[in-house]
Amino acid sequence: MGDAKQKRSMKAIFLPFDVFERHKTVARAIRPGETVLDVGGGVDALNKFIRNKVIVTNLKSGDILADARALPMKDNSFKVVTSIDVIEHVPKQDRKKFIEELLRVGKKSVIVSAPLGTKQHLEAEKKILTFLEKKGINSEYLQEHVEEDLPSEKELKKYIDKYSVKIIYAGDFRLNNFLTKMDATSFKNPYFDKFFYFLKRLINLFLNLFYFPFCQSKEPKFFTNRIYLFIEKK
Repeated sequence: MGDAKQKRSMKAIFLPFDVFERHKTVARAIRPGETVLDVGGGVDALNKFIRNKVIVTNLKSGDILADARALPMKDNSFKVVTSIDVIEHVPKQDRKKFIEELLRVGKKSVIVSAPLGTKQHLEAEKKILTFLEKKGINSEYLQEHVEEDLPSEKELKKYIDKYSVKIIYAGDFRLNNFLTKMDATSFKNPYFDKFFYFLKRLINLFLNLFYFPFCQSKEPKFFTNRIYLFIEKK
């Protein structure tokens, strides 16, 4: 079991930077032995970064199939409840209920991350969506970002005003858009395309090892990519 965990951890270091950054940041706030519910997460995502058993609930996949606005768990069922870049896909009128359910099920803390909804970030999302559409690439998650609107800090704070919360900011949406364009690029020459694939892996490795430790801040910047809310219940 230990060897399997170590191999998965090694694979994580080659993940796309955006995926690595958000899961690694959340994982660092979870203590060994704490029970974890990941709401809306991937089946094999957060558990690449922690040894805790992670129960995943999602609409279409995971350990428990459920709508996060009506979780089928009792109050305080898990020590920690996480939601990693999910709330921006929830219709705005349902986001308060979404957060309330996370807080109901979490006993000790709730961790929420989301792309930070600023004017600059939303404009950048629209531009990258247009870029992908011109290349014939369907991006459902970006379409939902634009249609549902990214959550602003003011909006998120409104849902948790009764709780103690630590907020940090991370990343640079300009970098993320550049990496997205790289991922969308391919070449007809199979040898050059394979070389480009390994180049992208090396770039991810470099960013995960050397940029990640310095990508967070206590104050937002105009290019901030993501906001994290560490909400304490006790």
